[in-house]
Amino acid sequence: MRKLLFLIYFIATCIDSHAQDYCYSCNYDSLKMQLQLEKSPAKKVKLLTYLVEGYYLEEFDPKMIELVDQLIKNNEQSKTVNAVPYVKLKEGLINYQKGDFEKTLINLQESVSEFDKEKKVVVNLLSVIRTLHNKLNRQEDRLKYYTEKLNYYQVNGPVENTAPCYHALGGYYNYKSDFNSSISNYLKAADIYKAFDPHNYMNELGVVGYMYADWGNDKKAKEYFDVALPLTRQQKDTGNIIYINNALTSIAIKNKLYDEASFYADQSLELNYASPVNYAITYINKVQIHLAKKEPLVAYSYLIKAKKLKDSSGLAFNSTFGILELDFVFYQYYSQLNKQELAERHLLTAYEKALESKSVGYQLKYLKELSRYYALKGPLDLSKKYIESYFQLAEEIQKEEDKFKVAQYEIEQKESEQDKKLNALQQERAIQEATIQQRNLILWISLGALLLIAASVVFLYRQLAINKKVLQSLRKTQRQLILSEKMASLGELTAGVAHEIQNPLNFVNNFSEVSTELVEEMKEELTAGNTDEAIAIAADLQQNLAKINHHGKRAESIVKGMLQHSRASSGNKEPTDINALTDEYLRLSYHGLRAKDKSFNAAMETHYDDTVGKLDVVPQDLGRVFLNLFTNAFYSVNDKKKHAGESYKPTVSLTTKKVNGDIEIRIRDNGNGIPQKILDKIYQPFFTTKPTGEGTGLGLSLSYDIITKGHGGQLKVETKEGEFAEFIITLPMN
Repeated sequence: MRKLLFLIYFIATCIDSHAQDYCYSCNYDSLKMQLQLEKSPAKKVKLLTYLVEGYYLEEFDPKMIELVDQLIKNNEQSKTVNAVPYVKLKEGLINYQKGDFEKTLINLQESVSEFDKEKKVVVNLLSVIRTLHNKLNRQEDRLKYYTEKLNYYQVNGPVENTAPCYHALGGYYNYKSDFNSSISNYLKAADIYKAFDPHNYMNELGVVGYMYADWGNDKKAKEYFDVALPLTRQQKDTGNIIYINNALTSIAIKNKLYDEASFYADQSLELNYASPVNYAITYINKVQIHLAKKEPLVAYSYLIKAKKLKDSSGLAFNSTFGILELDFVFYQYYSQLNKQELAERHLLTAYEKALESKSVGYQLKYLKELSRYYALKGPLDLSKKYIESYFQLAEEIQKEEDKFKVAQYEIEQKESEQDKKLNALQQERAIQEATIQQRNLILWISLGALLLIAASVVFLYRQLAINKKVLQSLRKTQRQLILSEKMASLGELTAGVAHEIQNPLNFVNNFSEVSTELVEEMKEELTAGNTDEAIAIAADLQQNLAKINHHGKRAESIVKGMLQHSRASSGNKEPTDINALTDEYLRLSYHGLRAKDKSFNAAMETHYDDTVGKLDVVPQDLGRVFLNLFTNAFYSVNDKKKHAGESYKPTVSLTTKKVNGDIEIRIRDNGNGIPQKILDKIYQPFFTTKPTGEGTGLGLSLSYDIITKGHGGQLKVETKEGEFAEFIITLPMN
């Protein structure tokens, strides 16, 4: 992409009044005229900061360096602002002019760090740094940088700076095809921009619409476009109007609404805008509309226009505004004219460009089309080659997606931990500020005895208010910790269910794909008159459908079980099969840990007393106890496995039996055991031996309350350090 929208935004801070000046409504031309008339260096510096704030840079414009240079020179006389961040900014612009984006990135990050010391709003400077990460293809560095910045601004402010951080994180998760996390971050950015920047707010809504379209949810995509499009028209933002129209055109084409698609495309072509890539994509949309309507001659006129734009402007296959599928539509055009040699050449070229740009979605699309093309036109060996490449790539994508499926639950837990850390930092900052205020009060007290009483009253009042806030915050943190423990248990349960349900879903997907191929083969055999072969294929198809039905019902059964055990506790006791309940949570906890750590393995031994039968309990609450104890047992044996030799075999055993009219449940592991010195603390709230971030210290405390207070039972432990730990639950029959 030749042109880069390079927007730098700075806000001047009035130190003496402790307030920030915003200049979103400033008129650029008026500021320039005022600057020419102004004589005071200090006021010139102020105007220049506003000019830099409102300056848009496409490609590179030396005027930007001139503005920053004027600011620095006038500031040498007036000492109005801290010059260091502006010097770093100038260095970055010079390096950008040279094409050294590596140094540009370093300079701008240093500039942001200097501005952060003054708590300035640097929204657009942060946005520019995101584009440099994209140019250098440093997505992991982008994740680290904006995560750190987001954490910093959430504690220290200003809140406006969190908006570009959320936007940058949304782009990272889009790059990883994690649409859920991507859209969530874009929406967070939109909520913040809405309060102070209508243009970026509208832009975020458009991006969210595009993400939903890529995710396959056209209905949600149109909902956001319906909100964003009137705002873009109101702001006369031609580029975004065409951007949204192109997305709506693609959605209409996909749903075969060709009149609606033509309406949006024609609207875009009527607008006057300088970006050739937008119009090239619009022309390609027009080609697809007319090809779908079997109008190749009309389609050709738009095809030639798109090609001229691409050749004259050197447009790339992949751009900020979308994918330029010029070769693919040439393939569609020549296929409709039955010019197979030209069609084949363009389809292969389209696939090569998708490979070069690392556009995985379009690689899959073109591999599938190549396989279909050679299956119809031959040779069949090429069809087989491309379909194998398709499935290989699809499997690689599935593996990447599987990581995100598991990570989603971990992300929720990490967000909860992050919120707790954020609260702690905010409390610490409040205490630090209170300490500074106290010191200031003491200094004022020393000025005279007449102010001593008044200053003491103010001090005590402020201290009381701070203590009250800290107490409220601590209570809030305690509630969040309890909720975190419940969410952790739900995460373990859901991870296990996800593992259980994945197998039948894999069978359903595989047999569905095979059945689709069998239908195509049966059509070919029937066309050729081979009825015997067609009947044989039909028999195979019938078997596949029976297997799909079987595994579908199996998945349905697992989902019903999950809903039964994950619903909120009603507190009502009901007859429950204790053997079945303990067995289910044993498996779920094991698979939950396996989902997080594929290398984890442990033996499970069960000894059930068939005479135990059913007992009146609250199954949801008791399930949380079992899940917690089993998870702790597997954690212990897994931790011991890391240090023990190969001869060590991690084992967790479960035993149920009747003892003196009560039901006894024993959960034993051969892990590290529990040291005697902490044995009397394990049921205390918030006490844990796990590393920070891996446990809340509430599991055993809540479990003890559920067994003793909720069910009138007992929870005891027998252990030997380094050898075993065994938790014994006793539940009364009556």
